[in-house]
Amino acid sequence: MKHKSQSTLTVSAVAFVAALLVDLYLIIAYPSLIELIIAVSLIVIVDTYFLVDSIVSKVDEIASVNIDKQNELTKVEKGIYSVAKREEVARTQSMSAILDMIMELKDENSKLYKELIEQDKMMTKLQIKKDADNTTKVVNSNERVAILIAQMATANAKSQNEAIEILNDICKELEERNKGLNNDYSNFRVMKSRAE
Repeated sequence: MKHKSQSTLTVSAVAFVAALLVDLYLIIAYPSLIELIIAVSLIVIVDTYFLVDSIVSKVDEIASVNIDKQNELTKVEKGIYSVAKREEVARTQSMSAILDMIMELKDENSKLYKELIEQDKMMTKLQIKKDADNTTKVVNSNERVAILIAQMATANAKSQNEAIEILNDICKELEERNKGLNNDYSNFRVMKSRAE
């Protein structure tokens, strides 16, 4: 279509120039041939019509192409705007969701922090009570240990006295049995400690 309109325009332009030149030549060289000059002038007029029609068609074609391009650009711009609008809406929704999530996390974090403080207070109270109980147990244990040590010391003193009496009795028995042998067993005698 484009090639055909270009050819028509070229043929019309060449025919117009040729007919005009022939018409001018006839008017100048043979002014008496009026019928031929009129016929060629009609050809020039018809050619002029085709030439103008071809030029108008070409202008319309260019305008149509420009309108088509403009329509395509408008469609592309609308598409880009639509996509951008959708992206903006999606981004806004995403940001809104993220902000909601952040607020929920903040609230949850605040609750957890309060619970942690309460648990810390409770643990501190329990630790203080446990320390008090341990201190009481240690004091009671120390008292029991002191009582046991005193009981052991008393039992040791009794055992020691009993052992000394037994040894002294043995020494007496040895002295009585061995009177005639002149053996001295006094160094085996054990004296009771003065601590008693």
